[in-house]
Amino acid sequence: MDAMTQAVDAVTSATVKMWMNWMVFIFAASLLFVWKHVAARLALAAFILSALASWLVFDITAEPYLIGIGHLIMWGPLAVYILLMVIPSSEFKLPRPFSLWIVMLLATIAVSLVFDIRDIALVLMNKK
Repeated sequence: MDAMTQAVDAVTSATVKMWMNWMVFIFAASLLFVWKHVAARLALAAFILSALASWLVFDITAEPYLIGIGHLIMWGPLAVYILLMVIPSSEFKLPRPFSLWIVMLLATIAVSLVFDIRDIALVLMNKK
């Protein structure tokens, strides 16, 4: 894990590090809702599992730009679940705190996956 942290730090700008801190914050905020909402439990599980998957990808490839594969595997299905099951449900009502968190989580996942897909594509095209 230490090698992955060092590799990521070596290729990450201060702005991206702030974004990464935001991701940790928004996923950790799921702890506020885990007692009442399945989506919060799934978000927490997806966050933990994505960290493990990212570590495994890095352990196999030693490529920090590919750790987004772990995000794609875990957060992609979570985003689909939120879009198809949570937002249309009766538990989603703005401006409730849970609903505001869901919107921020979904936006965070969407932005992150765009950059993850970009990084993975650049590595596969030998441009990173």
